[in-house]
Amino acid sequence: MKMTTILSLIFATVMFSQPAVAQDEFKPITVFLIRHAEREQEPRQDPPLTKDGVARSQALARLLSSAGIKAILTSQFTRTKQTAEPLATKLGLTVTPFTLKINPSNPRQIAAESTAEVTNKILERSGESVLVIGHSNSIPDVIKMLGGDVVPTIDEQKFDDLFIVTVYAKGKAKVVQLKYGAE
Repeated sequence: MKMTTILSLIFATVMFSQPAVAQDEFKPITVFLIRHAEREQEPRQDPPLTKDGVARSQALARLLSSAGIKAILTSQFTRTKQTAEPLATKLGLTVTPFTLKINPSNPRQIAAESTAEVTNKILERSGESVLVIGHSNSIPDVIKMLGGDVVPTIDEQKFDDLFIVTVYAKGKAKVVQLKYGAE
């Protein structure tokens, strides 16, 4: 079975298995969240994607091109923008940036205001589908702030996680985790 068919079946299952919640005209939001694709390992501040990373970004574009995505959000880093580029081009969308700031007391943790910025941008897209391309240390916090029932840990060496979060009420969401890759 093709990955797009599997993705469509999971999306339909998640959408129609949620409890009805009356809430000020809130329309469910489907959020696809991924970590950026493989990046160069050389020691520099903002490394670009590797050849494998470019292939993975193209696989992402093939996978999500028919998912009804209306907005793509990325951090300010080159690797997230390059991961978004093939899908944004295919859909004719302009990528919306968000700024990741580090928590001064813990350099591996994203500042709470950065997570809130991303979450607020998502919640502005009521009734739509959104793609968020972030980092291993930012995606779990966004899922948690959206109300995800499962908050993942993302392995620093893995680039193939795809989380589908259906926000069916403010602060309440269902999370499905898939793997995707280049063919």
